Amino acid sequence: MARHRLLVAAGAWTVLAAFATGAAAATQVWSGRTFLFSKTAFTDYTLAANQDRILPTVWITRANVQGIFNANTETAYVGGVSPEDTEWATGDAVDYGSLVFLPWENWANRNPPSTVGVNAVVHLIHEDIYIDIVFTSWAQGSASGGAFAYRRAVDPGVTPAQGTTWGRIKVLFR
Repeated sequence: MARHRLLVAAGAWTVLAAFATGAAAATQVWSGRTFLFSKTAFTDYTLAANQDRILPTVWITRANVQGIFNANTETAYVGGVSPEDTEWATGDAVDYGSLVFLPWENWANRNPPSTVGVNAVVHLIHEDIYIDIVFTSWAQGSASGGAFAYRRAVDPGVTPAQGTTWGRIKVLFR
C-alpha cells in the first residue's frame, strides 16, 4: 500500500513537472528584423513563393488589393479578422507583456501605408510566439497589385540558409 501511494505521488509529480515545463516553454520571442519578405505586384498570392510561411499554420500574403491574410486558413482578406490567428502591437517582441495587441486592421488604423517604418510585433496566438516585424513598403490602390514587404525576426532555434545575410553572419561565429 505504501509503495502504491509512493508510485501515485511520483506519477503526479511527473505530470505536474511536465505541465509546468510545457507552460513555461510555450511562449517564444523572436527578436530582430533580419528576414525580408516581399510580394511583388500582381503575383499569384496562392503560390508558396508569394506567401511568408512563418510556420505550417501561418502563411502571410496579400491579394492584388486590400489587406494581408493568413493563406493557410483564409482564402481572402476579411476586414477586422485577417490575418487569422494573429494580433499586432507597436513595439518590440521582448516587451510583449506590456504591449497592447489588436487585430491587424485596427493596429494599422485602417491605413496600412502608415505602418511602414514602424517597429511592431505580430503575436501568433495559437503558437504563442511574439515576432518582431517592420513593414518596409505598402503599395496602395487597385493599380498597386497588392505589393508589400516587411522584415521580421526568425526562429532563433533555426539556422538560416547560408545564402542569406543572417546565414553568412552565423557562419562567422561557429
